[in-house]
Amino acid sequence: MSAVILPGLHPTPLVNYLAGLGLIRVIGEQADPQVTAAWTPEGLLIDTTVADIATWLAQTYAPTPVLSPWNEGSGFGTKDVTPRQALERLVSHPVPRLAAFRAALATATLVAERYRSEGWGKEQAVRELRNRCAEAMLPWLDAAVVITNGKAYYPPLLGTGGNDGRLEFSTNFHQRLVELLDPAPKAAARALAQARDLLDGEQQEILSNAPIGQFDPAGAGPPGSSPFGAASALVNPWAYVLMVEGTMLFASRANRRNQHSIGRAAMPFTVSASPNSTSGAEAEETRGELWTPVWRKPFTLAEIRHLFGEARAVWRGRPAQRALDFYAATRTLGVARGIDSYERYGLHRRNGLAFVAVPLERVEVREDPTVRLAARLEDWVARVERATLSGAVQQAVRRTRTAQMAFVRESGALPLARLLASITDLEFAVARSGRARRELPVRMPPSAAEFLAVLETANCPELRIAVGVASCQSGAGVGRRDQSQRSMRQILLPIDPQGHWQDMPLVPGFNLRPLRHVLADVLAWRSRTAVDEQGRVPFRGSPTFRQAVPVPHADLHNFAQPGLLDDKALHLWLRACLALNWHGIAHDWPEPEDGFVPVPTLGLLHPLAAGAMPPGQRLADQVPRQALDPDWAHRLSMGQLTAVHAEAARRLRHLGWQVLPPIGEIVGDGRAITAALVPRCRKPTDVLWRHLSRRQARIADGPAVPQAQTVERPVEEMA
Repeated sequence: MSAVILPGLHPTPLVNYLAGLGLIRVIGEQADPQVTAAWTPEGLLIDTTVADIATWLAQTYAPTPVLSPWNEGSGFGTKDVTPRQALERLVSHPVPRLAAFRAALATATLVAERYRSEGWGKEQAVRELRNRCAEAMLPWLDAAVVITNGKAYYPPLLGTGGNDGRLEFSTNFHQRLVELLDPAPKAAARALAQARDLLDGEQQEILSNAPIGQFDPAGAGPPGSSPFGAASALVNPWAYVLMVEGTMLFASRANRRNQHSIGRAAMPFTVSASPNSTSGAEAEETRGELWTPVWRKPFTLAEIRHLFGEARAVWRGRPAQRALDFYAATRTLGVARGIDSYERYGLHRRNGLAFVAVPLERVEVREDPTVRLAARLEDWVARVERATLSGAVQQAVRRTRTAQMAFVRESGALPLARLLASITDLEFAVARSGRARRELPVRMPPSAAEFLAVLETANCPELRIAVGVASCQSGAGVGRRDQSQRSMRQILLPIDPQGHWQDMPLVPGFNLRPLRHVLADVLAWRSRTAVDEQGRVPFRGSPTFRQAVPVPHADLHNFAQPGLLDDKALHLWLRACLALNWHGIAHDWPEPEDGFVPVPTLGLLHPLAAGAMPPGQRLADQVPRQALDPDWAHRLSMGQLTAVHAEAARRLRHLGWQVLPPIGEIVGDGRAITAALVPRCRKPTDVLWRHLSRRQARIADGPAVPQAQTVERPVEEMA
């Protein structure tokens, strides 16, 4: 055996890939059962005992019987004059390698006569031909038509049963064979030269002026392919013949047809299109996608047959039905071993009625465990997708599918955030539709623990604040659940604590109003309800949410000053975090760099929001804590910063903190300060110690406190 690289055969375009498969198949079946092949950057590497592949093709190759008597224009209809002439001319060649073709033609002719005289449908004609024909014709039948549960399905690779509109693949196959198998000396020499051109990637001989169909968009002569409008369709006849031979490796297998009730599942490496699969107009018609496997390690023909017969692409324990599923399979070891990548093609309608195999991308096979997170978000989205709902809901579903595709392609924190945010948007779309609320249950969000491990790699203040807000939960205490306990998700989304849809959210306006305004209203609601909670520690006033992931104080002071953070990013991260269940989640963020400018009023209010104690007081001491006044949230939103600041300073002084009243008017964004009080501050007294005791003039607009008047740092910080 000798290995040779064929530069003319590459994984793209599709015609060359299929021609490579066809060459492997015919050599393995007719000349060298031990042939091996692999795809390399230089071309198809083939190791075979055939000394001269081009000569073997021109002189010895025996074509597979390719006949489609159920199609018009296939040579079997009463009006198929030209196709019939090509078929008769082909079988009239007195060469032994066409013996199987002649036998198959006799059988197909009998079936075609009954098909037309008795008015059969395509399904019955295919079944009858399959029962009568010789084994040599089965690969073409199984590649062109899939019969499942008495119904015919047509693999998009071969159009609608071996034709694409008026282009009949079998007739073109016959016409190309007539050119290549002509025994005349000049024709034989030309056929040999064309075989060498194809294998070597050259073009010494003139190409045939013949249609190539969807398999080679550049060679099909579409509009705009010539300065004069449209060029002629050109093809190397050997490329077309071997391409048709190669399509037969995509033949469906009986075990796959019986295993899956959906016809498309029996079509190897063929899936429905995903939202981003079209490269033209949004409403472009498509037949789906074809994912052609590329392997670098040499495979035998038996191994290649097994690869295509199994066509393994499994996601969540089921065969891939969509491009999204296939992508996820390539990231979770759901494909056959030995495959290095896939060439992804979209089969889209272009130029009138013709379809084109549009190369979309090369997808490398690699393991990415984080992609499995997408499976935990799938069931409810699929249920919404199956329901017949309003256009707004379906548009939200498409956006979610697009985000899912982006995540399984790229993974990472930001694609995951966009996916989660799209699901929150989908929930809002469902909630706005009365019919959708009646038909669909409220989604049960997955635990945030695994998702946070991916999201936290973003390491940005917007994420930390979003986690702090989304994890807020009201209630009397950890582990105690009652009717009043609500998560932030149940506050901002129209969902009640029992998991039912509501007409309106408890605090309306999320996604419609500025985020800081919405969160200011959340604190106002919390101030009204927190006084009714009976926890283990008594409060004088209204504390904010006591169950949440704490946020570094520097992030919250930046949040209280509009313009310092990216508001669009913050909105994205919060929508993402609202799609998760934060109950019982604990997380400790790394300390951010200390370079923030503190907001005086916020520095006073954070200890009260957590429940302030006298300096030096231990957490274990069950003493009443000073909290926010119930009307402060409303007054801050109304701009009464100076008055609230003074009252907060007075309340802290009563506890023993060395805080001076403000001097002059306090200026700031009251709503932003109110919003920054919603998340828990990780070290609520840190600003007091660092900026009130030592640099009081900077934070309280008053004179600096002498060193003798400062207090000692308590043993434990307040929670």
